[in-house]
Amino acid sequence: MTTMADLPHRGTWREARSEGTLSADIIAQIRDQLFAGELKPGDYLGSEASLAQAFAVSRMAMRDALRTLSATGVIEIRRGAGGGIRIAVAELGRFADALAIQMTLLGVSRGDLIEAQIATEAMITRLAAERASALDVEHLRALLTGAADTVADGAGFARLLGTFHAELARVARNVALAVVLRGILQLLEATYGSDTTPARARGVLVKYHAVVDAIAVGDADQAATRMRHHLEEVRAHALRKPPSA
Repeated sequence: MTTMADLPHRGTWREARSEGTLSADIIAQIRDQLFAGELKPGDYLGSEASLAQAFAVSRMAMRDALRTLSATGVIEIRRGAGGGIRIAVAELGRFADALAIQMTLLGVSRGDLIEAQIATEAMITRLAAERASALDVEHLRALLTGAADTVADGAGFARLLGTFHAELARVARNVALAVVLRGILQLLEATYGSDTTPARARGVLVKYHAVVDAIAVGDADQAATRMRHHLEEVRAHALRKPPSA
């Protein structure tokens, strides 16, 4: 049975113009409607043939536009029965990965990455202190307790701390900050895990427990200050050593 959700989007498509290329105009129209909130994740747009007809272009021009929209994550193209073109559903990991790739291509330095982490996590920690529930605090403490079992494994310890940072971002309940942080940490994982000794790992855990203690009592200023001071020490240490291979 066909439902309204399965019907082609009744948008305000206009005939594509050729000031640049027809495909570029199609892309702009779909992106503009997405940014305006007229298109939502999962919205069904139709088939390649029906869209070509709606935009009054050839199948080749339509296919070129769809290929670009798919590559940039705007749409999903499904083949076979029940297929067609839909507005993509957001994936935090995919966005963070794209951000990490672009920062790499831009040649962003370790120093710049850690400075960005400091600014981002100071705000995340502040928000977490304002918004954390008792269950959130319990989960943060459990992650740190689990990390204590991996202090002899630098890479493993870094991965578990990455999970802690991701959970802290979830507790802050700010998706934009969570995405930025995930992209940054993806690039810094090797830096943080390459020379972490058991003694250094234990010292890091003491500082993170102090951050969680401040979050637990809702002291946003103290939580943010403790996180910032810790990450500034991390930055100073990281910049004294050569980049990881």
